[in-house]
Amino acid sequence: MNLISKSLIYSSVLISSSLLAQVKKPLTDDDKKSLEGIIVEKYYVNDGSQKDTSSSNPLPKGAVTYRIYVDMKPGYTLQAVFGVTNHDLNIKTTTKFFNTYNGGDATGDKIDDLKINNPNVAFDSWITMGAATDEHFGIPKTEDTDGSIIKKKGFEKVDGLIKAKIKPITYFGLDLTFFNNIKDATSFTTDNASWAIFGGIKGPTDDNKVLIAQLTTDGKLSFELNLQIGTPTGASIQFVAKNPVDKEIKFDGLTYK
Repeated sequence: MNLISKSLIYSSVLISSSLLAQVKKPLTDDDKKSLEGIIVEKYYVNDGSQKDTSSSNPLPKGAVTYRIYVDMKPGYTLQAVFGVTNHDLNIKTTTKFFNTYNGGDATGDKIDDLKINNPNVAFDSWITMGAATDEHFGIPKTEDTDGSIIKKKGFEKVDGLIKAKIKPITYFGLDLTFFNNIKDATSFTTDNASWAIFGGIKGPTDDNKVLIAQLTTDGKLSFELNLQIGTPTGASIQFVAKNPVDKEIKFDGLTYK
């Protein structure tokens, strides 16, 4: 049983039979290079020109909506994003993260695509495993070729959404109320939780980029993440932000400051 399974004792029966149980198969050199990068996309910048009808919870002027993607070699799957002892996961800002009601949610797979044009729902903060709505994967805007359903300035031609069947996402031990907090969502930290997809997930294009979070803030964003990736042969490999042990691989891109 791997490090994640040991940490999540309360879910040990479920996890030991799931993707989070380490498969003891040899790792190739390609496996060790399966994580090609972490992409932080500036999805939207609020310059103040967008009319904001949400007077009770307006989007701050100067706020930036970031999207975080895991970029993997073709054929590999993202299995989990995790935080455990000695491998804390944290997502922080120097101010606070923007969360909205009236269509927003804590996780991307729960965003109703029919409410995407409600005030500021498109800029809500959440975590995910690929999904940006209940009907769409997230995709970098530079790779989006199917038009836009978002009726806002700057989204006339592309919206970073691609129609897809959304796989169920499992959230182990996470306090997701953080992503519904409109007052003081500043630091999301855990050493005993993860979000995952059973069987793993590939990106919606051959570039194999999987969206794991959308975060909006008018402050400075920083994070430390840890990932588990599945190989084409059925093995698993863990990439960590720091303190690698055994077969774990430290990947500098998992730290963002």
